[in-house]
Amino acid sequence: MNSAKQALLAFACLWTIGLSNATADDLPEFGTRDLAETKTLSGITLVFDPGKITMVYAPPGSTGSSRTPGVPATNVIGLAGGPQEIDETADGLLERLNLKPYFITLTLPDGIRVWLKASAVSFVRATEPWDHTRVEAKSAINAGGAGAKPIFVKESVATIKEAVNAVRRQIRSR
Repeated sequence: MNSAKQALLAFACLWTIGLSNATADDLPEFGTRDLAETKTLSGITLVFDPGKITMVYAPPGSTGSSRTPGVPATNVIGLAGGPQEIDETADGLLERLNLKPYFITLTLPDGIRVWLKASAVSFVRATEPWDHTRVEAKSAINAGGAGAKPIFVKESVATIKEAVNAVRRQIRSR
């Protein structure tokens, strides 16, 4: 393709994107949202890009900080430095940041609920004998990109596929 055609194609793509009526709520993964903040369990204010969150869950046995006794801590995955333990429930965090419509809820084999960003899912497959996971696990799901280990969950491949596709259809219909 000659350079004139390439330039015209690039202009057409940029012009089309410019006409899009997408809002920050439609594109959380493209850094279009304002930075948000929360507190870590040790009381440190954490300022972060909400669009980078790929998964949130309450680790087993966590009871929260002294500021909110009895409220489980939440691990936030997708921010730099590994899981960030925050002093807020998973539901509360996703509600406050208006991210809940972009996440699906799954169950780990030990019963822990995880909220996974639908657009982060790269593959889902049935468990195989070589996975060496608990019998309660029915599916392996990858949401961490290349090199990430799959997460094993109780839901079936069909259930996960439908949940992810429902989120994607909902976003497209806006």
